[in-house]
Amino acid sequence: MILVLSPQEGLRKRFEETLKAQHIEVAQASSVADWIEQNNLKLPHLALLDITYTNDGGAALMDELGQHDDLHMLWVMMVSVPCSINHRIQSLRNGALDCLPADIDSEEFTLKAKRFMELSPRSKYAPPAEMTERERIVAMIQKSLKQNINVESLARALHMSRSSLQRACIRHFKIGPKELITQHKIQQAMRLIELGSNNVASLAFTVGYSNVNNFISAFKRMTSQTPKEYMKHKHQLEEQHA
Repeated sequence: MILVLSPQEGLRKRFEETLKAQHIEVAQASSVADWIEQNNLKLPHLALLDITYTNDGGAALMDELGQHDDLHMLWVMMVSVPCSINHRIQSLRNGALDCLPADIDSEEFTLKAKRFMELSPRSKYAPPAEMTERERIVAMIQKSLKQNINVESLARALHMSRSSLQRACIRHFKIGPKELITQHKIQQAMRLIELGSNNVASLAFTVGYSNVNNFISAFKRMTSQTPKEYMKHKHQLEEQHA
């Protein structure tokens, strides 16, 4: 997954659409703080930082990433308008893999992004590395998604006490394990809807709900829409872009 960080909404959307067209998972936010506040469960392989309006070649942004344990080893590409030789030199000195012009050709960009993702420490092709505590929690939730996982079973699977799991979730995600499990289930349901799922009962079962009404309530609590309303909204957006 690639994380696009830029204060420019148009730039974020353009790179997001380019990556999604190549079936590359992407997230976007206006800043590092905004990304942290979104409380995303999945850590990115690669970050694309917009340094257009900076005068330090992204040094402050790299420092900000380094302040978060989960992000300090993140591989980074930078983008700028324009991307001069000085921008590139500064970016490389600050630890980025490259500096790209904002108007880079889509094919060139996706080829570079795919290559760097393959080499990223989080890639399945990279040498295995020990998972962080945060990654172990997320991986276990993903693995147990269809098994109607709850706090007790998650703690047992991770060989943790319930209180230790509670502290770990608050430390890494700023929410408790029960809310974390629900959030992950609903985010997975949203992704499945984007991929074409249109049966609410089947969707509920797929993300680990045995009671459809409980699924609908949780979905609406997180998104302010029922699954059917969310499906309809996505369909309308697809028709507008068709």
